[in-house]
Amino acid sequence: MIYLLDTNVVAELTTRAKPDPRVLTWFRSTARPNRFLSVITVAELEAGVAATPDPVRQARYAQALAAVRHEFRDRIAPIGEPEAAACLTMHKALKAAGTSIDPPDALIAATALANGWTVATRNIKHLARTGALVVNPWDQQL
Repeated sequence: MIYLLDTNVVAELTTRAKPDPRVLTWFRSTARPNRFLSVITVAELEAGVAATPDPVRQARYAQALAAVRHEFRDRIAPIGEPEAAACLTMHKALKAAGTSIDPPDALIAATALANGWTVATRNIKHLARTGALVVNPWDQQL
């Protein structure tokens, strides 16, 4: 199975002094080549770094982001035509159901849908209704 890591998973693993053991266990149970990021996740991480007011923490987060970019350098999924089409289809279905989703979450879900991947996220409530397969690493058994 291929996993598209949501921003909350990456942040848990890279910025917490003590990441949740369930997330660590889940992450370690997945194969490195089967873990991907969306360009949207990278952009959200960049925004988080830029919004950090404490310069020491900001520098630490910037180093973590640089490490993530290096680790995933060949596994950062772009938004192309298939992802855009999946996003449009998803938006139509959600609108017909009388609900919506934030654009970054929609693009992450669309990337998973277009590629047949599973989104690893804590945000199950919003992403599950997109039709994307989801897994919550925080719900894993130790």
